[in-house]
Amino acid sequence: MTSVSYFRPATMMAYLALGAGSVFAADAEVPQGSAPVVEESIFDEARFEVAASLGSNSDFESGVFLIPSLFFDPLHSEGREGFDKFLHPRFFLSASISTADEASQIMAGASWKFPVAGPTFLDIGFGGALSNGSLDEFGGRGPGIGSHLLFHEYIAFGVDLDDSWSITATVRHSSNADLATPNSGLTYGGLGIAKNF
Repeated sequence: MTSVSYFRPATMMAYLALGAGSVFAADAEVPQGSAPVVEESIFDEARFEVAASLGSNSDFESGVFLIPSLFFDPLHSEGREGFDKFLHPRFFLSASISTADEASQIMAGASWKFPVAGPTFLDIGFGGALSNGSLDEFGGRGPGIGSHLLFHEYIAFGVDLDDSWSITATVRHSSNADLATPNSGLTYGGLGIAKNF
């Protein structure tokens, strides 16, 4: 009787230990399903515009201007509203390339894209530009811009054709905001097509 009482707890402990070991082993053998990897493009949108000068008289520039743009959305601006939208802009990097040896530019800054009605949207951007335009009015490359470093802003009205493509009509302007003389400014209007990623 004494021997049975002595060995019964020991036997139970052995069974428990073996059972626990089996459970841990089973857990270890279960393959963990890996989360699906979502490949997110570094670009939010690529846009290409063909534009012409909107300057008048001596501010007018001849030829056509080719304007490729890349948009980035690291702050996840899409879907936000109100002040939260203002705090989470997209960012753009653009170039304005003259085909007639007028002023060319590189532009960068922040932009905000707002849905309007149905497939239409409004896109507004502010930033800076670096231009190779003539500083005075007699340099021959664009109107006198007074400074190679300029402020830049644009407004675009667009229509989404589907989830991937849209068309835009854009007016953009670069100038030194009267911080230098002269300040003729560079103003363009153009039509573009955009690929959304």
